[in-house]
Amino acid sequence: MNALAFAAFLLPGLCWWVWLGERDKDPLEALAGMLGVSVSVTALAALFFYALRLPIFPALLGALLGFTFAVTVYGILRERRKRFFRWSWLLALAFFAALCVWRLWQARGLVLPAWVDSLHHSLIIRKMIEAGGLTSTLEPYLPGPFYYHYAVHSAAALVSALSGTPPAQTLLWLGQILTAGVSLSVYSLVKASVKDWWPALLAALLAAFATKMPGYYLSWGRYTLLTGMLLLPLAMAEAVRVARGERLHRTAPLLALLTAGTLLSHYLAAFLLALFFVILALAKIINNLRQKGGDWRPLLALAAAGLAGLALVSRWYWRVFRYSRGIFSTELKPPLLGAPNADGWDYFWNLVGPLTGYIVLGLAACGLVWALTRSKTRPLAIWGLLVGVLSLPFGQVLGPFRSDHFTLALFLPAVCLSACVLVWGADWLNGRLPRKVLSSTALLIMFAGLLAGGAWLNREPVNASTVLADESDLAALEWIEEHLPKGARFFINTTGWGYGLYRGMDGGAWILPYTGRWSLAPTIFYTFGGDEGTYAQWIDWSKRASGLTGCTEEFRALAAEAGLDYVYLREGVGSLRAYALRDCPEARQLYSAGGVSIWLWDASAAREN
Repeated sequence: MNALAFAAFLLPGLCWWVWLGERDKDPLEALAGMLGVSVSVTALAALFFYALRLPIFPALLGALLGFTFAVTVYGILRERRKRFFRWSWLLALAFFAALCVWRLWQARGLVLPAWVDSLHHSLIIRKMIEAGGLTSTLEPYLPGPFYYHYAVHSAAALVSALSGTPPAQTLLWLGQILTAGVSLSVYSLVKASVKDWWPALLAALLAAFATKMPGYYLSWGRYTLLTGMLLLPLAMAEAVRVARGERLHRTAPLLALLTAGTLLSHYLAAFLLALFFVILALAKIINNLRQKGGDWRPLLALAAAGLAGLALVSRWYWRVFRYSRGIFSTELKPPLLGAPNADGWDYFWNLVGPLTGYIVLGLAACGLVWALTRSKTRPLAIWGLLVGVLSLPFGQVLGPFRSDHFTLALFLPAVCLSACVLVWGADWLNGRLPRKVLSSTALLIMFAGLLAGGAWLNREPVNASTVLADESDLAALEWIEEHLPKGARFFINTTGWGYGLYRGMDGGAWILPYTGRWSLAPTIFYTFGGDEGTYAQWIDWSKRASGLTGCTEEFRALAAEAGLDYVYLREGVGSLRAYALRDCPEARQLYSAGGVSIWLWDASAAREN
């Protein structure tokens, strides 16, 4: 069912390719485009029905998918004589399948997505499925308005609804397929920039095996940024084509669509795309002024596509602006060049590592110098240089983005520029060595070693400390789903998270996203849209829970005040342990398996005794 649901999810992208796809693109570019278009169309469709205040009920969803399928089949039959699906598609599909297997293998030890961001992502998906699309609130789970970049949530909600797989588990496996798709997007960007498949393929492989990012997003549950890094290179690739004036009647509308998808995926990706637009536009203006009479149509098309993409999402962006004023910082803080920041530099090297990542970064520095001398790659080089500078931990802040946020995206220009310099270097050596096969062989051996070493060093991207739930927790969550009332309210062990927030420490953190029952520290998203009084109260409860060690008066007071009637405990995790409840008259054990126990908390039992 998961495979069929994913195939249905790809229908919009396939339909676009059959009717409007550029036949000059190779199958890897086409596959990347199908994935990006499907993500973008799904997000925009959710916004369209949200604006109409029309939920996407099953019959309507079936009709939409059926219509898309029929149009796609008709288009294939109509164009069957052109044979645009050739044998090379088998190689492209096999390559993408291999990337998917690699990424899914990296997540093999997880039964639910890792770390705390995954909790609210899964809750948002759950709410979207229940609401039949994009929603203005996460109530009854969390109070307040909903305003967030949601492209990955709409994609996962569609796939989860079609497959019947729980939202959290859909997010886990779909996220790994999107991670594999990032390599295809990188391929598209390099291919569009240099018009050569060889460096594009090298860049795709480097992103898959040699660098920590984007694979390490899995450990943090950064699925929104992951979706942004899938769509960003695709939009940049189309922007390059539009700036060159290539088939503007097709490239410009596609750029508008991908721009809209990028804007709805992640705010950092949106900023990086806007930065690339500015660089491309300035380069085009300078070039036209030098030529004294250059073609201004590509520049106008670039601006029109960007504005059209913004217009498509303006309904949601106005909502974001309306509710986020005073929450998101617009601070501009220049770098403090004279102030050393040892911790910041350690974190920087950790993010761009391991050893193969350092090699890629060194190659990218060489590639940057080379790319700046070539008109085709100069915009990409300047953009990569700015991303690199913004990544350095000198304390600069640009709006809501710190330097480490840019470091998470640094892999993109790094793999592009390093792949280019490898090919350029091989070409340079071939022109100077008597036996060209030697330089090519040396390049292949070096590159294979880099990929093999990177695959080994990055084989386990999940940090064990970020895994909140295992098989025993999942079994307990399913037991809660089947046996306890929807109105159940849980005590769970909590700990400080930062910014005054608290998080769950074990599978109990998944109670709200997975089962819909309320628990202490109900994801770190609870301060996003609720009123200050509510989340201040919840923070206080979570803070008090983090220090409880037994069946004390403090525990009883918290349970009464927060209306708690169940307790979720994991052996060896948190300050409150199961043995502390065994002699407590108010507590009665309901479930115990694999180190997880669930208790009924009945305050009236103590009075009766």
